[in-house]
Amino acid sequence: MLNLFTDRLLVQVEKIDEQHKIIFSIIEEFYNVSMNGGSKENIVQVFNNLKNHLEQHFADEEGYMIKYNFENYEEHKEKHNIFMRKVYTLENAFKCEHIPLTKLAEANEFFSEGLLTHISEVDDKLGVFLRDKF
Repeated sequence: MLNLFTDRLLVQVEKIDEQHKIIFSIIEEFYNVSMNGGSKENIVQVFNNLKNHLEQHFADEEGYMIKYNFENYEEHKEKHNIFMRKVYTLENAFKCEHIPLTKLAEANEFFSEGLLTHISEVDDKLGVFLRDKF
């Protein structure tokens, strides 16, 4: 277990924090299945679950930004788009008959480091803005 999510990543908006916790839990599951000899089917299943949760989470955040007129909406949305483009690129690599170990390592690094960076540098600002709205 990686235990990537810590209280330092809380943005103090319960709905967003709960989604972040779930996403990190799935990232840890992906790490475990991909680095400990899981079958391709299991790896792809967990990957798809993670992708779906990320898509929903980003859509929810964007909905909050629109609803409450967040001034940095376009910039934040673009960060989501960049993140998801990388997810879709990885998804294409996972459609091959055999998933290269280097792609699994790349995906694990991206998911853990990329999301940590996104939350601490981007979502934290959104959390400050939204705290008094919920």
